[in-house]
Amino acid sequence: MWRKAVCSIPPYRPFSSSAATDIPTLYSFLQPSIFALKPNDQSKQPQDSTNSQTKTLTEEQKTTLQTTLEKSLLTHNTDEAWKSFKSLTICCTFPNKPLTNSLITHLSSLQDTQNLKRAFASVIFVIEKDPKLLSFETVTTLLSSMNFANTAAPAFALIKCMFKNRYFVPFGLWGNMLVDVSRKSGSLVAFLRVFEECCRIAIDEKLNYMKPDLAACNAALECCCCELESVSDAEKVVATMSVLGVRPDESSFGFLSYLFALKGLEKKIDELEKLMVEFGFSNKRVFFNSLIGGYVKSGKIDSVSTTVLRSLREGNGKEWIFSDETHCEVVKGYLQNGAMKSLASLIIEAQKLESPMLEVDKSFGYGIISACINLGLADKAHSILDEMNAQSGSVGLGVYVPILKAYSKEHRTAEATQLVMDIGNSGLQLDAGMYDMLIEVSMTSQDFQSAFTLFRDMRDARILDLKGSYLTIMTGLMENQRPELMAAFLDEVVEDPRIEVKTHDWNSIIHAFCKAGRLEDARRTFRRMTFLQFEPNDQTYLSLINGYVTAEKYFSVLMLWNEIKRKISGGKEKGINFDHNLVDAFLYALVKGGFFDAVMQVVEKSQEMKNFVDKWSCTCNMFFIQNPLSMSPLPAAIFISILFLLPQLHKVCSSSPAAGRTIPTRGTCNSTCGAIPVMFPFGTGFGCGHPYFARYVKCNAGTLQFSTGTGIYPVSSIDYPTSTIVVADPFMSTCSSMQNSGSFSLDRTSPFTLTGSNIFVLLGCSTTSPVFDPSEDLCDTGSGSRVCSGLYSCKGVTGIGLPQNAPTSTCCVYDSLMGIGSGYSLDLPKLQCSSYTSIFEFGDEGDPMKWKFGISLQYNDSYYTPACKNCETSGGLCGFSGLDESFSCICRDGVNTTTNCFGHGYTWSGAWEPKIQTKTSIGVFLLWWIYLQV
Repeated sequence: MWRKAVCSIPPYRPFSSSAATDIPTLYSFLQPSIFALKPNDQSKQPQDSTNSQTKTLTEEQKTTLQTTLEKSLLTHNTDEAWKSFKSLTICCTFPNKPLTNSLITHLSSLQDTQNLKRAFASVIFVIEKDPKLLSFETVTTLLSSMNFANTAAPAFALIKCMFKNRYFVPFGLWGNMLVDVSRKSGSLVAFLRVFEECCRIAIDEKLNYMKPDLAACNAALECCCCELESVSDAEKVVATMSVLGVRPDESSFGFLSYLFALKGLEKKIDELEKLMVEFGFSNKRVFFNSLIGGYVKSGKIDSVSTTVLRSLREGNGKEWIFSDETHCEVVKGYLQNGAMKSLASLIIEAQKLESPMLEVDKSFGYGIISACINLGLADKAHSILDEMNAQSGSVGLGVYVPILKAYSKEHRTAEATQLVMDIGNSGLQLDAGMYDMLIEVSMTSQDFQSAFTLFRDMRDARILDLKGSYLTIMTGLMENQRPELMAAFLDEVVEDPRIEVKTHDWNSIIHAFCKAGRLEDARRTFRRMTFLQFEPNDQTYLSLINGYVTAEKYFSVLMLWNEIKRKISGGKEKGINFDHNLVDAFLYALVKGGFFDAVMQVVEKSQEMKNFVDKWSCTCNMFFIQNPLSMSPLPAAIFISILFLLPQLHKVCSSSPAAGRTIPTRGTCNSTCGAIPVMFPFGTGFGCGHPYFARYVKCNAGTLQFSTGTGIYPVSSIDYPTSTIVVADPFMSTCSSMQNSGSFSLDRTSPFTLTGSNIFVLLGCSTTSPVFDPSEDLCDTGSGSRVCSGLYSCKGVTGIGLPQNAPTSTCCVYDSLMGIGSGYSLDLPKLQCSSYTSIFEFGDEGDPMKWKFGISLQYNDSYYTPACKNCETSGGLCGFSGLDESFSCICRDGVNTTTNCFGHGYTWSGAWEPKIQTKTSIGVFLLWWIYLQV
């Protein structure tokens, strides 16, 4: 074919005389400031020559300018050097050859646009005026800088100027650079014209050093085949290569095969393949890749399939034949033609031809799936695998891996988890590393449901190494303050021998529950821990003590002390370190609770174990001095024992660091908590309001909070005329922000019930969720569907891994919550849902952003008694006191009465405290003297 092409070489056309006009255009682009071109109008030539004659330099001036130019180059003073060069050349005088080449090389090496223009203009001018002054190396340096700056137009203009002025630089010095800049700038068509002229010069003038090499020939061939898509132009280049004696390579045949496939020239493809054999090319990888590219572009999908299977058949299924670009082209071609089923069938047929020993990541199916991922079509890749499964095709595990990694990178954890389920159902098994990666991404995205599902699948797959994923889940739940999920997760895996559960795991849950004020859950976890024979340690008890103190449940601390006392008295410490921290925590809580007998027991036990600390003394002293009226009557022995310690207490507290600790005095009751008015039966602190409500509603750091078994929630508002409060779960979803939620429950014995205005909606539910059981009828399928559509139209729905306006098949308006009153529990893990929300008022039904989200609760208002009304009339606040939690009227001066506050109108001021402390100290010592007299 190459020999036949010789006869069809067309006559070469040299650059026309009009080519000279290319340079003025280029000059205009570069805006040179000193070089004038030869004018086309010959009548102006005498005037130009006259001007040039008038602008002459003396020898002394020339020498001075050259000396200045040389010194400027040595000192890198570019502007001064350029100024000297301009002064010389404007009078048609040049520096000597070394100096001229040094200047141009210097300007080229600076790699900035201005100096590159100067270098270019200088070379053009020298070539036109006196090319002997210019060395080949200087031209090569300038072209290299143009290549680096990706300025193709000046590079082509320079080569044309060289040809026009017959300044022939060997092709090997500039050819590859011109090819490179042509590819980068997409100027192969311009290169083709330069290539043709260079070939004409080499052939007509028999200048072998001007012959283009193989790389240049292939660039010209690529232009003809891929850009011009011209068979005639491609055959001319082939004929030229034959004349020049340039032997083609695989790329040469590849460009031609692409063109012939694009044009549907099957006979020429056969001839080309035979010619490859004659040239001794046995590796047809480039040939087949190019054929496929041509068929894809022409839309001949059947030919693509035939070529793929044929190449696999000829390679015995062992060779890595197709490039990444080819896989991408195949994907684009099939998807643009809507032939996803055909693509799945092609992968199945390719698997049959591939060797069983072939690595998965080198298979055709893997290449196609990876191409989809690289093109941002992860969903299409998943659909292709689904189609393959539908056609009973066998999909290797490695083919799934790119999709899993793509889902993980995009934090699409729900889709990744579903794909893992599909992998398991197909009989394949992921390794521990892949599970660890997916679980970590799920926890980072707060998709706890997916993390749990993956971990269960990991356990069911009998993977031995579960430690990493276990720690990832526990740490993530701790950081996100989800102790209820930690407890459920730990209870599920505690008996798995592959997981080493330790006491500190239980401690983490207990600590998180106590920190959130969920003491009943903390106690339940503590009981579960001991039932499973995990021995609590000092950290366990410290967390419980701190939680009880925060909730002012001092009797529970006393129960803890009795338990620890039995253990350490019987020599059964079992990991309990009865150190300073634990002692101090017990003393502080027991003193605040008024359990002085237990205080003395703690002190004695501490001394017995040689663990005596001074902090307890300061605690007791400050409490006794500041709160003498609140002390319950003590047995004489205990009272006297404490009094004997008073002198030591003053000494210790004056020097002990513990003296700086602030022990709260008796709290007062306020009529507001933050911006929310607080009225009976609610209160702002311990002893305020009704004791039945004080367990559930408290004021903490200016925030009114509502406590249930599943957490502590801020109170948004209280409507006293209708006896309703609205609480907001911070993990509950709204239209603006959706996230994975925890559960919600109401204690059965609480004085609160759900109002009928609540609309509970479950979001992101699994298709196997029990709420979708048709026999149960738990979801409202009437008006509820509009609520689901409204919520799924919110942008925030992406927070639970769903696209905006997703199908509402995973949404449920939960009917079973209506009318059930108190004692209800919404268990999301059990219901297999990601999140929930509650709407208590719609406002504008058409705009979910205007819906009011929260949980509306009705409270029992029958506790308002005449005694409380009398107390409020006198300016007091209703509260309770004593172990029996009897009614107490709390006055502004801090005094509690059983009736009203008349006569207690002054304000309790901090300025009175020193006097009160002085008086109470005197009173304490008087009491001590009375005891001594007895």
